Amino acid sequence: MTSTQLHPTPDTRVVAAEQFRAVGLAVRTEAYFYIGALLAIAILVFASTIRMMHVHPSSNVNNGFVYGAGGAVPIFAMALLIPFGVWRSEDPSRRSYHWTMPVARGPHTIIKFLCGWAWVMIATVVYLVFVGILAAGLSLITGAPDRVAAGPGWEWVAAFTATTIGYLLTSVAVIGSDHAWRWIGGLFIAFWVLVGVSSSFGLPDMSLALQSIWNGAYGLKTALFGLEYRRGWTMGSWPVAMPLWIIGSAIAVAIVSYRHRE
Repeated sequence: MTSTQLHPTPDTRVVAAEQFRAVGLAVRTEAYFYIGALLAIAILVFASTIRMMHVHPSSNVNNGFVYGAGGAVPIFAMALLIPFGVWRSEDPSRRSYHWTMPVARGPHTIIKFLCGWAWVMIATVVYLVFVGILAAGLSLITGAPDRVAAGPGWEWVAAFTATTIGYLLTSVAVIGSDHAWRWIGGLFIAFWVLVGVSSSFGLPDMSLALQSIWNGAYGLKTALFGLEYRRGWTMGSWPVAMPLWIIGSAIAVAIVSYRHRE
């Protein structure tokens, strides 16, 4: 007489550690490209600055670089693309292997999503360290003071929140659809078509309402970088807009993660 013995459900920490390792392997190509891009930028910036100092040795090149919220644009763009690496070849219709795992499909998806976010945060730290090293190097070359951290502290925090929002927004489409690019491209085109149509047909209120999704006091740009003004960026309604976009996007990710597809 035989009996079947079921394996115990693994601890959540064990599952998370395994997924963290697996996601790291999945995005290693992107990681190599990312490090290579940072090195290329550093070489170009240092070479250009050295050349400028040789051509104009007596000129005051700058008064020291100060990091601002706009400096998060490159890392934000990277965060938009990372979900495609995290879920490479794992479209919803190909994700049936989750049913064979000893962990429920919804939590398993969330754990993998969070592991991808953890790698995005690591990449953000690397980027900010890179900015600091770049500023220190430029200070040594030009003799200008190293003022990279002279700006408001919220602008450094914005690097992490902006990448979080970017990662969340793309993850909604990647986790929930087999055709993420179609959804992303279609929504982008449809948005600006509606803006143009509303302006052309004499509906300025509708056009302004649509544009406020990006440019408004609580729009996406404000949630990412604060409010832009002539000399840089100011916080504005960023403390309110940022958590609203993060919470809304996180709810959307949870919905598509728990939506079972046969």
